[in-house]
Amino acid sequence: MKKILFVLFLCLGVSMGMDAKTIHWLTFIDTTDRNVGEIDKSSRQLLYSRWIDLVNTTLKDNGYSVNIVDIYDSKTTPENCKAIVNGLNCDSEDIIVFYYIGHGTENTGASKYPLMLMGQINASKFIPLSWVHNTLKSKGARLTISIGMCCNARQGVAGKIEPTFGANYGNTYVSEEQSNCIKKMFLYYRGDVLITSASPNESSWACGTTIGPTDYFTFSLLDQFNNELPEMSNPTWDAMMSYIKEDVYNNVRNNAQIQNIEPGATQTPIWETHLTSANTPTTTPPDKPNTEDVSDKSEMLNTLSNALAYISSTKVTPRERIAIAGKIEKVFTSNAVVRIMSQDGNIVVDKENISVFLGRIATSRLLENVTVVDASGDANGINSLRVREIYKKR
Repeated sequence: MKKILFVLFLCLGVSMGMDAKTIHWLTFIDTTDRNVGEIDKSSRQLLYSRWIDLVNTTLKDNGYSVNIVDIYDSKTTPENCKAIVNGLNCDSEDIIVFYYIGHGTENTGASKYPLMLMGQINASKFIPLSWVHNTLKSKGARLTISIGMCCNARQGVAGKIEPTFGANYGNTYVSEEQSNCIKKMFLYYRGDVLITSASPNESSWACGTTIGPTDYFTFSLLDQFNNELPEMSNPTWDAMMSYIKEDVYNNVRNNAQIQNIEPGATQTPIWETHLTSANTPTTTPPDKPNTEDVSDKSEMLNTLSNALAYISSTKVTPRERIAIAGKIEKVFTSNAVVRIMSQDGNIVVDKENISVFLGRIATSRLLENVTVVDASGDANGINSLRVREIYKKR
């Protein structure tokens, strides 16, 4: 796969502009744990389909390309976390978001922010959330956000809650109000935000929903970006976290199952913000895809995502979109199949031959973005692609 994608982007013959901007997503999700692994798998999908996809779609209009480092299953290790955090390179206009879902424990005597277990039982290998944040903050990006969704003491088990948004087994839609609030939250500030889902000596609890199990904190965060923030004229990180704090606390205190398991249990997210107002980057067409070598599957998926985002952008001329689509097609086998996936669940909304798919998205005036879920192939090229399509809600 590495060789295939390297050939693809040599064929494109383009490179990033001098003012290129990137949003870096570093997600570490422990999906193999025997107690909470299934919950974390569901949370990972919801995090991407209900938040990350929407943010990436919105920021594309301001010239941001995407770098997703999606670590899960057996790759969720302290060694990988340290190497990826230390090795991240970014520019002054970039944005960094770190999100951990997994087991954690109190960082007694050192910090109110927890230690992340990263699939380990050896305490000497636990990773402090505060270390991750401080290291990423030192990279000099315009905005650095670090979020730890884990216990800050003991471990929790599932409760129940009904979501305020229903399951969507069709294509993804983003409203103008959602886009505006995302721009305000991610582009109107410079600085850093550090968040964890529970205070010291508290567990983080899970909940069941009609779209799959997740944790109370992630659920509340998604609810804010999907429902609450778009209705605010001036959303801020502090205001959002105040709502999340109250929401999570009340849900845990009022859940009879949780209170039977741990009488008096509470969960109180904590955070700190160090932000100043900033000028919003101008609205620009997305940069043409990078031509650098692709060293692993994660980089391959990022490069392919940025290429599809480019040819689906209405800010790029139709002639350019069609020309680049023709070059992208060369890396696929002639019978390659593209499956368009639902926002929630794992439902195939539609499937098309690669030629039909590329032709459609390169000429569409309604499509906002295409995000790659997965791809596979062999020495002859990519023969299978799974994507989510994001449309403007009208």
